[in-house]
Amino acid sequence: MDSEARKQSNCNARQNISSGYAFEDAYGYSRAVRVGNQIYVSGTTARQPQLSGDAYVQAKAALAIIADALAEIGADMRHVVRTVVYVIDIGDTQHVARAHSEFFDQIRPASTLVQVSGLSPASARVEIEATAVTCE
Repeated sequence: MDSEARKQSNCNARQNISSGYAFEDAYGYSRAVRVGNQIYVSGTTARQPQLSGDAYVQAKAALAIIADALAEIGADMRHVVRTVVYVIDIGDTQHVARAHSEFFDQIRPASTLVQVSGLSPASARVEIEATAVTCE
């Protein structure tokens, strides 16, 4: 197979990753999807017992779930090039930023933080999605 055919084959190859969260099946989505060297991690919230914690605890838990999904798909946090963070209280920004910095201090992906009126589940204070790029 020549390099162009191999590249096209890699671009068409799709790998879906599930984290086992029941809502993934109920809603019909994957925790992460890899196509070629691009990886998209769905919006991720903490789960119990961290879901009962403050925004810092929840953000750390969500980022750990993202790290696990990336590991399963053959990447890690240093491959993350962008995050989008949703909070229900803009006052939580400093707490969420602290957790984000603990995971991405030297990596420094592009990032957006947005306040929203609510998240699912209702007790979630923060949701994070990530985009990663690897060198195949």
